Amino acid sequence: MCILSSCCKMSGILYEGITIVEDIHKRREPIPSLKAIYLLSPTEKVPTGVRESVLCPPFNELGHSPVAKVVKTLKEIHLAFLPYEANVFSLDAPHSTYNLYCPYQAGEQTWQLEALAQQIATPCTTQQEYPAIRYRKGHGADGHAVLAKLNALKADTPNLGEVPEKARSQLLIVDPTADLLVPLLHELTFQAMAYDLLDIEQDTYRYETTGLSEAMLLEEDDDL
Repeated sequence: MCILSSCCKMSGILYEGITIVEDIHKRREPIPSLKAIYLLSPTEKVPTGVRESVLCPPFNELGHSPVAKVVKTLKEIHLAFLPYEANVFSLDAPHSTYNLYCPYQAGEQTWQLEALAQQIATPCTTQQEYPAIRYRKGHGADGHAVLAKLNALKADTPNLGEVPEKARSQLLIVDPTADLLVPLLHELTFQAMAYDLLDIEQDTYRYETTGLSEAMLLEEDDDL
């Protein structure tokens, strides 16, 4: 749901004729008269019945599974990130820094690096990019992990990144240790000041005027 809500608004979903959006982890009333679109991730959090019938069998075995009678089509979407703005996205991995750099988490570094590499590769494929990867000397593990994921995705989509009359994009992998001044600098923008000085939650600023409570949604469409 968080990926869906970060990509589009409910008004846009309703405009496309989708009248109901529900969480599959909660009890729902059956509506056999409506067709359904399921957005699922292959994780243990997916309800058991759905996971066993949809996610576990390979695509070539789905014809022999019970779900084949009711599913019209399956499509894999490479979307493992949260788009916040037109040119800003987040991997939503708040514990990754701790897992990668804490000496007590040495056993977690390999899988965390693989998970981040997969997430970084998905924005590239979403934008049809197959970038050249650049990284600081001595930090090649990050770059090679991302390259391996991109190569796997390109094997499924051979024309990935082949856009005529367009230079190949560049993916720069850096961390705060590359420039110790960057973490100490503050963004000189109105957006940074607003989030520092105002109580803003989920891009919504609530305030009172003439005894009434008002809410303002701060987004890219905001003139400020």
